[in-house]
Amino acid sequence: MANWRELRDASGVRYLLDIARDDGISAKVCLADTALTESILFEPGTSIETWQELAVIRNLVRYGVQPDFGYRAGRRYHLTSIGLLGFTMLASENLLNALAVLDRFQSLALAICPVTTEPDEEGLWVMFDDRVLPADAKSLVIERGISAVINLVSELSQRQVHPAVVQVAHAAPTPASHQSTTQPYAIQYSAKRNGVLFAAQDLDIPLPQASLRSRLEGEQLCRRMIDELSLTPSRSPTVNRVQKALMNDVSTLLTSKQVAVRLGMSERTLHRRLAADGKTFAMLNDSIKKKIAERLLAESNIGVAEVAQHIGYAEAASFSRAFLRWTGTSPGRWRLLNAVEE
Repeated sequence: MANWRELRDASGVRYLLDIARDDGISAKVCLADTALTESILFEPGTSIETWQELAVIRNLVRYGVQPDFGYRAGRRYHLTSIGLLGFTMLASENLLNALAVLDRFQSLALAICPVTTEPDEEGLWVMFDDRVLPADAKSLVIERGISAVINLVSELSQRQVHPAVVQVAHAAPTPASHQSTTQPYAIQYSAKRNGVLFAAQDLDIPLPQASLRSRLEGEQLCRRMIDELSLTPSRSPTVNRVQKALMNDVSTLLTSKQVAVRLGMSERTLHRRLAADGKTFAMLNDSIKKKIAERLLAESNIGVAEVAQHIGYAEAASFSRAFLRWTGTSPGRWRLLNAVEE
């Protein structure tokens, strides 16, 4: 079962709006009934819920888009689009290892449906599970995902990689000739799976920017990021959503009003819902800042001023005062005590 309330980066929707604009479709059409506005989407660090991206996709399908819309949207995705995960894939030894990283940390990717890899005697399949998707959204989501992974693989290899096989479960569009002229690879329609098969000879070629140390560090950071995004599970959807919004923009001192806007509610409603769960916005914000600060102080050698900047404080002094309030001691003292305990 998909978690449609899960927070995610807004890049996917921005790419959809870019393609729609190219095709003469207004943002108003795309964003109908999504509680999103263009101004919110293009604010730095904006997060949205998965259902909102799905709603944009369904709006586009209802409006009527070109048969190759999903494939064109997928080509907007780059390694930089998936941040830390992209860096870790880039540092992998070869394409096989990079795709294993994608499989292992797919929750950090921008896919809207589950992505898995499956070995094949001819290579490796990257497959997309459309069972979580409503019927009207399946073809666009799957085509976007296939196009995106092919684009990422080509960026990793620093050359155009042509998949051995591309299969989709949905029927061919009408007219099929329009789409076939825009894709550099053949597509098998009405298949039993949605996926891309990359040939064995492509999987073993060393990647140009491979670095074992960087990959291991990247994987460690990916695990930490997933842990941080999970935070302490709460039965309250509002608490979980606020926590994830704060984590997604941890280097900024967000106000409750800014978070409320990103969650599609008024500031008053946000405070009321948190109060009903026995929480306050300041309590959640302090908890996250404290947790990240302690991890940085314990597991890195960066200075107090850099730790402060990482969690949104412009000055070390203001961070130190906050840290003293959280822990009863100074950052430097806490680091020293922590080192002694280890």
